[in-house]
Amino acid sequence: MVVVPSTQQIKPGDKVPHKIYHVPLTSDYLDMLIRLEVERRKFETVKKLPKTLAGLWEGALNSTELLSELKGFDLIVYDNMAFCGPLVGELLGIPIVEIFPSPPNLLLEVYHMAPMPISYVPQLVTGFTDKMTFMERVMNLGTYLVGKLFVSLTYDRIMNGLKVKYNIKPERSFQESIGDTELVIITADFALEYPQPLLPGM
Repeated sequence: MVVVPSTQQIKPGDKVPHKIYHVPLTSDYLDMLIRLEVERRKFETVKKLPKTLAGLWEGALNSTELLSELKGFDLIVYDNMAFCGPLVGELLGIPIVEIFPSPPNLLLEVYHMAPMPISYVPQLVTGFTDKMTFMERVMNLGTYLVGKLFVSLTYDRIMNGLKVKYNIKPERSFQESIGDTELVIITADFALEYPQPLLPGM
């Protein structure tokens, strides 16, 4: 079964059942976010991100019909931007597999403790190559640390709040929940990425 929020305009297929859950966001709102991203107004996009994500995640967690249908499933495969996947999996006791549709040097790799040799692998947002000068390496380290702080203040704060609100093993952090992922499928082309160590299961 394919599960999508009501903001996505998709045509259900004949062979695979689709389940659409309602979210309190409109497609106009999401179009506005895309426009901000295209216009490179990053700060405004970042400011709106927590509200956007909370709306998408709570839509799934509030849908009792969706949750009751998912109870009989053996596995949840989710896109890493649909971060409610680990919460739904933990709530229902279903193993999860994450699809990571971007290079492994993105900020979100911190959730899987992927080794990140900062001196050799540039952060995606810097535009550096692996031939960094000393100052570029220092800037790369700074970008990495700021990125970790950003993830902690936005994603972690929201997700840990949702775990408490919906009583999804609140004694465990979101970092621990997503760390239980059975497999991470990275869809980036490794011939085009920087060499870096990856843990088993990635």
